[in-house]
Amino acid sequence: MIHILLPAYNEEKALAALFKSLPAALSGKDYKVWVVDDGSKDKTAEVVSSQTHHMPLVLLQHERNKGMGAAFQTGLDKIIPHLSSSDILVTLDADNTHPPQIIPRLIDPLENDQADLAIASRYVPGAKVYGVSLFRQLTSQGARWLFQYFLPIPNVKDYTCGFRAYRGGLIIQAKKKWNSLVTENGFASAAEWLVKLSFLSPRVVEIPFILHYDHKPTASKMPVFRTILKTLALISRLRRIKD
Repeated sequence: MIHILLPAYNEEKALAALFKSLPAALSGKDYKVWVVDDGSKDKTAEVVSSQTHHMPLVLLQHERNKGMGAAFQTGLDKIIPHLSSSDILVTLDADNTHPPQIIPRLIDPLENDQADLAIASRYVPGAKVYGVSLFRQLTSQGARWLFQYFLPIPNVKDYTCGFRAYRGGLIIQAKKKWNSLVTENGFASAAEWLVKLSFLSPRVVEIPFILHYDHKPTASKMPVFRTILKTLALISRLRRIKD
C-alpha cells in the first residue's frame, strides 16, 4: 500500500490540477490519499470531497490554520495506525509544484529494497528549478549548506524539499522513538523529521526532479525571514538531540 500525504492550505486551484495527475501516476498501485486541510478559508475541503468518488481519499481538517508541521503530524497520527512495515508513505506539496509523475521513480528504490528513504532533490544532476526568485534560491542554498555542515546526512543534499518517499518500517520505528516526529509548525518542519529519521541510519537516495514553481497558482505562504530564524534554531536543537 502507498499512502500519499498532502498538507494543504488554501489550495483549491492547485488541488484540482494535482488530482488529475495523481491517478495516472499511481496506476496499478494500491494507494490511499490523505489530505490535511490546515484551516483553509477557500474551497479546499470542497475540492477534496469532490474527489472521494474518483480515488481512495481521506480528508482531515484543522478548524484553524496551525502550520505545515502540524498538518504533517496530524497526517502521520492518522496514517501510522494503518501503516505496515512494507508500506510506503509519500509526501508532496499540494500546490502543484511537485509533479506526481515522479512518484514511481521515488518509490522504486524502496520497492526493490535499495533504500528506506527517497528524496526528490533540487541539487543533484538532472534537477532544474523554474519560477523561483534569486533571493529564494539563495536562501534555500544557504539552508542546505548549514544543514550539510552541522547535521550531515550521507547521500543527502536537499534537506528542505518535502517531496519524499519513506518506508513504512522507518516511520513506525521513528514514531516509537519520538512519538511526535514533527514539532516545528513552519516550513522548517520538512528538515526536522528528515534529520530525526537520519538518526536511525536509513539508506537514503536522491532522485532529480524539475521544480515548476511557476505552476503554483497562488503566492508563496512562506515567511522567509521568520523561516530563516526558525531554521537556525532548529539546527541548534537537533544538534543537541544528536549529541
